[in-house]
Amino acid sequence: MPVAGRLERLPWTSMHTKLLVLLTLGEFFELYDWFVGGFVAVPLASYFHVPLATSIYYTVAIFFLGAFVGCVLFTYIGDSMGRRTALIVNMAIAGIGFLITPFMPNIYLYGLMRFITGLGVGPESILVVDVMTTEFFPAKIRGRALARAYTAAWIAPIVVAALAYALLPHKYILYGWQWLYIIAGIGVVLIVPWRFLIPESPRWLESRGRYEEADRIVGMFEEAARREKGELPPPIPVEVTTVQRVPISDLFKGEYKRRTIMLWVFEFLQTGVYYGFASLAPSVLFVKGITLVKTLQYSLLIYTGYFISSLVSIFIIDSVKFDRKWQTAVIMLVMGFVGLAFGLSSTPAEAVSTGFLFALLANIFSNAFHQYAAELYPTRIRAFADGVQYGVSRLGNYVWLTLLPIVLTTYGAVTMYTIVLILAIVVFLDVGLLGPKASQIVVEKLSR
Repeated sequence: MPVAGRLERLPWTSMHTKLLVLLTLGEFFELYDWFVGGFVAVPLASYFHVPLATSIYYTVAIFFLGAFVGCVLFTYIGDSMGRRTALIVNMAIAGIGFLITPFMPNIYLYGLMRFITGLGVGPESILVVDVMTTEFFPAKIRGRALARAYTAAWIAPIVVAALAYALLPHKYILYGWQWLYIIAGIGVVLIVPWRFLIPESPRWLESRGRYEEADRIVGMFEEAARREKGELPPPIPVEVTTVQRVPISDLFKGEYKRRTIMLWVFEFLQTGVYYGFASLAPSVLFVKGITLVKTLQYSLLIYTGYFISSLVSIFIIDSVKFDRKWQTAVIMLVMGFVGLAFGLSSTPAEAVSTGFLFALLANIFSNAFHQYAAELYPTRIRAFADGVQYGVSRLGNYVWLTLLPIVLTTYGAVTMYTIVLILAIVVFLDVGLLGPKASQIVVEKLSR
């Protein structure tokens, strides 16, 4: 009986919980880096004596360019050499990048290290959380598993904002922005040994014909389930295809061609909406004339919304009535309008309230689309296909976080968020018209 059918019958056990904790540790630091750039950009501009738009480019845009390369490279490794190999190497590179970055003598070498850090951090969420939860957890709970992992990791922006508030206005031997990177580097280095405890995906092992290894790992989960929950029901019949190589051409065959086009358009554009706020909100507040200290205070309040949003998503992500397709499309559209309201805000109260509302929506959207994108391809190409489409999002990050800061500093927040709204409308139409439904469908059936 295929291991997929055996995995699909399992209830949630302590083995699932341990796996999710191990996956979440690394995702915390990816989210940490998503948000640290927004806080570092302003003091870094002063440190290197460059314009704010230039500081944002080398801090945030270059990072996402590295993340684009990392997504493609490590997810291909994940499909050809194994998920576990890729997730150990990528985290080691990220740790080295974090630790070296704050000691670069000029903006160009600083940018190079941000690229290298992005190379390691880039595939973290897509490979470690999205793909692994999709392949380990049964259909009825895989959305909640992913949402729980992200919810725990989404403490990161609150931690970043609190550290920025405590460190940025001061110098403790090193400047506060340097400590933000050093703290992340130490954390990542400490996590790398724990990565060896993450089991290889049995679905991937089976797709490569490595049946004994797959059987051993699934057997561990079955043993825990019987011990904790009693006898198991019969395995669910699932058809599995084995391959000896990664068939890249499958991305453009049959139904996958439509899905690939939909996801690539979606990923390239949605980053302008999501990161037009997530990475730029502190800079937007600063451009609006709010002092650095007040900007840090307001950002801490706003970014708390991301954690609450991810918590809410746990209870709706597996909804059949509000399918993940529509969670992705509709909430993205609403985010576009709320982003414009943030750009139009003229008082601190308006900025904080609209920013907090954006954050409250953002992770209902984000968690839904992370699960949605990972489940639309078969196991034999999932990591690579998901990595390429997510890599397109990182390329979108590079493009939009190069252009949007220029628009912000030249034409202001209203113009920038008008562009963001247009992107949101196109994303809504793209997913709404081309995307299939996905909630609570066995991944082999959804992605065959």
